[in-house]
Amino acid sequence: MEAQWQEIVGFLQRGRTQAARARLDGLRGQVPAEEEWRLHELYGAVFHDLADAEGAAAAYSNAAQCDRFLRSQRQHYSNFLFALHYLPGISAVDLWEQHKFYQQLYREEELLPPRRIAPHSRLRIGFLADDFCDSAAARFYEALVTGLDVRYADTYLYALEDEEDAFTHSLQGCGLIYRCLAGKNLVEMAQAIRWDEIDILVDLCGHTAGGLTLMVLAKKPAPVQLSAIGYFDTTGLAAVDGLLTDAVLDPAEDDPLFFSEELLYLPQAFCFTPNPAMERIGRRPRQGRHVTYGCFQNGMKINNEVLSLWRDILDMQPGARFIYQDTTRLPERRMALEKRLEKAGLPMERVEVRLGTDNYLEAYQEIDIMLDTFPYNGGAMTATALYMGVPVVTLRGDHHSSRFGASLLIVAGYGEWIAETPRDYVKIALQLAADRSFLAATQKNLRWEIEHSPLCDRQQYAAAFWQVCIDLWGRKGDFAL
Repeated sequence: MEAQWQEIVGFLQRGRTQAARARLDGLRGQVPAEEEWRLHELYGAVFHDLADAEGAAAAYSNAAQCDRFLRSQRQHYSNFLFALHYLPGISAVDLWEQHKFYQQLYREEELLPPRRIAPHSRLRIGFLADDFCDSAAARFYEALVTGLDVRYADTYLYALEDEEDAFTHSLQGCGLIYRCLAGKNLVEMAQAIRWDEIDILVDLCGHTAGGLTLMVLAKKPAPVQLSAIGYFDTTGLAAVDGLLTDAVLDPAEDDPLFFSEELLYLPQAFCFTPNPAMERIGRRPRQGRHVTYGCFQNGMKINNEVLSLWRDILDMQPGARFIYQDTTRLPERRMALEKRLEKAGLPMERVEVRLGTDNYLEAYQEIDIMLDTFPYNGGAMTATALYMGVPVVTLRGDHHSSRFGASLLIVAGYGEWIAETPRDYVKIALQLAADRSFLAATQKNLRWEIEHSPLCDRQQYAAAFWQVCIDLWGRKGDFAL
């Protein structure tokens, strides 16, 4: 079977998704029981590349159930949990039940021995990620990892992979202690963190990319462990003590039982740091008589409820255009997305579906108004669009992972662009387009407004995070009573 698996992987690597799917279809019923998990795993990759969120979630769930190897079973289940957030109609209760099961995969986990008390003149804060390359998540965690006062804290970065770029090198030049753990097994990774006597360890990935960082946290290398930035829900892992959040993501009246972690409230959950490429491109006046809406998001976030509202907006504005830009460069995915938009009734003569590109920042110049996805909102997309001078319309959901857009817009000072109902979403999008002079003035001033809002206030954000660390260490650290 190995040659057949490798052939399918080769198809996927070359962007031949339909060929990979056909080959998998042909193998159904012929795969030995002990390898059936590989069939489902590859189906998950196929459905991901075709932007089929339901198919991907089902495939990864099946892979987790079939797999006999605990580590890869955990990876499949993390991929399943991640995919669930693309799907509309899943309640906070259902999400919690699925995340809660994740801990069962660690019921026989062997922890590192309890560490001896390790007094330090400065608190040691560690950050754990797959890598520290520039990414959507990096635009939010940069303020955390570079913002701690060196008089009171030592900052350690732990990368599980050896990928590096200019952003990685900039962090390495900031006086941070950088460790690459690539090539080590999970126990060795955890022991390396323990050796540095980290006091508070912050996971920046959660269930993204198969949840490898969570497998390290499960060994309990640090006495206090947190989840932040890179994931958008509870981890479900008992070894994680706290989750950084804010009052918009998790209002006080919500049920805190949907989290295995303690909710740690900051004035704002996110701080956006633009990269140099963003700073170099200023907003230019838009030309043309008709408004252009846009969405620059992962195609997995598109569902029929989102498409229905986009269709309504375009139907009510006969001259309006819509540009959807995916995050991948897969032509077969673009074709699949075009068919979905057409099937949903969007006027395709006024719709353009694009592949992902390195020049995506320039494409913001073509957009008047961004339309957010739901229930999985845009995080970096929302903040980047605002910084690039483009208003964003978002729909506030009913649980943590569906309120990212609302959290960002309130901190940025544009709560009026948050819709509470689907009808309001359409209304706000139309109102923004109605007065082109006001829209142009808004676009012109947005960058200045964002730069001077709490969304980009790195000092305030780092100070709030530090206070959380101090309070948490006082309650759960080595010397807590």
